[in-house]
Amino acid sequence: MKHETFEHDEAAHWAASSVPEHLSARSIKEPWVGALLVVVAALPLIYPPLAWALVPAFAAILALRVGALIPWQDVPVPEPERWPSLTILLPVYREPSVIAELARAMRALDYPSPEIVLLVEEDDHETRSALDFWPYRVLVVPDGKPRTKPRAVNYGLLHTRGEVVVIFDAEDRPAPDQPKRAVARLLTDPDCAVVQAVLACDHDGPVIARLWALEYAVLFRGVLPLLDKLGLPFLLGGTSQYLRRDALMEVRAFDAHNVTEDADLSLRLARNYTFHTVLSETGEEAPVTVMAWVKQRSRWIKGFCQTTLVHWRDDLPLKACIAFAIQLPVQLLTVASHPIGLAVMISNPEGPLAAMLFGGYALTVATFIVAAVRTGRRVTDALLLPAYCCLHVVALGIAVVELIVAPSLWRKTAHGLTHRPAARV
Repeated sequence: MKHETFEHDEAAHWAASSVPEHLSARSIKEPWVGALLVVVAALPLIYPPLAWALVPAFAAILALRVGALIPWQDVPVPEPERWPSLTILLPVYREPSVIAELARAMRALDYPSPEIVLLVEEDDHETRSALDFWPYRVLVVPDGKPRTKPRAVNYGLLHTRGEVVVIFDAEDRPAPDQPKRAVARLLTDPDCAVVQAVLACDHDGPVIARLWALEYAVLFRGVLPLLDKLGLPFLLGGTSQYLRRDALMEVRAFDAHNVTEDADLSLRLARNYTFHTVLSETGEEAPVTVMAWVKQRSRWIKGFCQTTLVHWRDDLPLKACIAFAIQLPVQLLTVASHPIGLAVMISNPEGPLAAMLFGGYALTVATFIVAAVRTGRRVTDALLLPAYCCLHVVALGIAVVELIVAPSLWRKTAHGLTHRPAARV
């Protein structure tokens, strides 16, 4: 094992501020504007006829979810004559319990001589003390602010050399053939900057974990492949995305101040590049308590708000602008307006608006049922979707508050808390 420690020098400064300020979440001077999403969504409660204005937003979201009903398959692609060099960056923070399984998962990967680098924060003595049997390179990230995953990844980019870069989280267990499948897909399109693999829950658990698993199945096996087939960009998943280094560095890598750095990167790449998916799975650990789920989801929603506030004036191609509008502000609006939909259905169940909303909920439940059947999970869990949506509203409320008082706070999700199948070797 080789440890490399670098002082808080120019590399550390670049890692924290690589993205120009006007394209970074650190440019947000009036974060309270994010609260307007909630205010706008609440207006129909004051004046119910305004609920009709939400129908197009729901329709746009439902149109995307139709993709979950389609049995997508990968397009066959030939192996390249030369495999480009691959860097695997593994940002970890206080994760000593998962290091051994992470090493097993990395050993199982089928790719010629990948550069595998564990990124450990300078003050993370817990993890650093558990690395005696870690067989790959360790890069110690100097202490600094903000303390976020994208800052660590940016630091790692400056000390690695692969032509293609992929980030995995500490608990990730990618399929052994995933790197070759993803890189081969990347090379088929000279304009492609990134290929996103499937993220999936690889264990059973309480109902919150099972609903999280179904949500991921709908998104990564349905919505994203649909957007890929339509030639539209999409929000990246935060892990298992295979990026061309030259494209990544051209847009100045990750915004260290955005707590959903993957969503932010998606918009900056979409100006000049295309996106693709590959249906190869990375096993992940779902939150196993409601509190853990709320903390994770509120961070994601806060990052979506940050990304919307930063990029809402971007001069994107029209198709990309529409695609991201549906995935970001429209998605946030539908989350915020969920109580309105339930209130309308209860107060006037025979009205035309209630009928439309009921049809929308029914279609969404149907996508969850299809996802459950295809992934071998419990179909009855899909019926709990309305309650699951209510949790999203709670997470949104927390996110809006944090956007104002703690914009860079990174609520980390703990891992190693549930039984999972061993990583393949």
